[in-house]
Amino acid sequence: MFLGFEEVAPKWFASVVSHVHWVYCAYILLQFNPPGVLEHINSLADKQRWIKAIIDGKEKVRVFQLLTQINGTQRYKNELQQALEAI
Repeated sequence: MFLGFEEVAPKWFASVVSHVHWVYCAYILLQFNPPGVLEHINSLADKQRWIKAIIDGKEKVRVFQLLTQINGTQRYKNELQQALEAI
């Protein structure tokens, strides 16, 4: 199970307690079916992958929403132009 304890490099015991608390809370929340996660997905690793895919898709959703707004294409072009100028 990948619950993130490998990344902890605590200096104080309170840090370990806090980390265990948050990981346990995340574990409990993942046992429920979070919104967007299909009910037939049972393994914790599959749920984590599914949620990561949802988060990774947020930028596409933002762009689609922007492009469907009034003057959205022009605003997106301006955003791309500013990004190119920043490089």
